[in-house]
Parts: sequence; structure tokens; C-alpha cells
Amino acid sequence: MTNATDELRRLLDERGVEHYDGTESTLWLKDEHGYRASADEVSNGIMQLHVWCLTPAQAIDATLGRGTCRETIIDHYWRGCGSCGYIWEFMYGIGKCERPRYCPNCGRRVVE
Repeated sequence: MTNATDELRRLLDERGVEHYDGTESTLWLKDEHGYRASADEVSNGIMQLHVWCLTPAQAIDATLGRGTCRETIIDHYWRGCGSCGYIWEFMYGIGKCERPRYCPNCGRRVVE
């Protein structure tokens, strides 16, 4: 494996995305028609990405990104996404909640 392939698989794992790791490519986004995305490293850390069956919004997200959001502390117990309002964390009153790196609802990267 190469650095770019390792990084791709780490990012998929970080987001909780199941993937199939072949010898020359990594495949993910499986549905009833098979895998909808695959990538293989071509040279010097550059990957060739193949994606099938996307909506226009998904194509923009895939090429330009979804942006970032900030964690919102709703009250002493609840936290969530400052962009879409999704609530992801319940704090049991003791200790510190760990914020996710990416919102599980809108996909934006959560920044401090």
C-alpha cells in the first residue's frame, strides 16, 4: 500500500464508511447495484477517483467539499452541529464529551 491509499482508507474509517480494499483500488458506497466509488493511486500520492450514479449535489460535495461547522453546546447535557442542527452527543454530567470529526448528518468537518 502507498501513503495516499493509506490516507484514503484512514479517512473512510474515520467516517465509519465500510470499504473493500483490493490490491489496486479501494471501493466504497455499496448499494444494490454494486460499488459506486473506487479510487486507485496513479503516482506521487495522486489518486484516480471513479464515481457512478451521483446527484448534482453529491457531485459538488465530492469535488468541492461540504465545508465546516462548529460544535454547538445546546445546554449542560446536549451538543450538536452548528450548521444543520443535528444533535449528536448527550453528556452524562461528568467528564468531557468528545466531538465527532465530521457531523454524522450533514457531513461537514467539525472545527473548534
